[in-house]
Amino acid sequence: MKEIKIKKRRKHKILRYLEYKILHIQDSPHKISLGVGLGLFIAWTPFLGLHILMALVLSVMLRANKFATLVSIWVSNIFTFAIIYYPAYLVGKFVLQLSPWRTNMSKERVSELFNELFRPGNMITGLFTKDYWSRFWTLTSSIGAELWLGCFLVGGLVAVAGYIFCYYLINHHREKNPHRRYRIINQ
Repeated sequence: MKEIKIKKRRKHKILRYLEYKILHIQDSPHKISLGVGLGLFIAWTPFLGLHILMALVLSVMLRANKFATLVSIWVSNIFTFAIIYYPAYLVGKFVLQLSPWRTNMSKERVSELFNELFRPGNMITGLFTKDYWSRFWTLTSSIGAELWLGCFLVGGLVAVAGYIFCYYLINHHREKNPHRRYRIINQ
């Protein structure tokens, strides 16, 4: 009889490395999970360019794990910010639908600007032009209240889910591997 070898699907090297590094941080599961949750919340804020500074300051203030915070803010990057901020905008717009704060632009104009700005070809070439950033500013200033509220709500939900998932993942990993010694710092 021939043996059938089932090829096990392997994770990408970078994902395996990050998973290994986060699961084996020598800190309490709470501090690591708090760092991941904090980083995810910061990643959803529209403070583009200030995420690293915010992550360092808040992780020191809240005594979260700095490495886990810095790793998790990289969820928001140039390739994912359209995926992150557009649904957050939609959530904010839904919540503020009956509010007196409304956008100055029509829904069609917002959609047109959004599609124009975040088209893959335009993102690569347009990032270095003044016109791209003036249209970006027009879009973000007109949808500011919806974007901020949506980012706060969605970011909060993602952060809580990330904290809970990471906390139980780390505890499960440490129970499964009791032979490893995890030194807990300042618990």
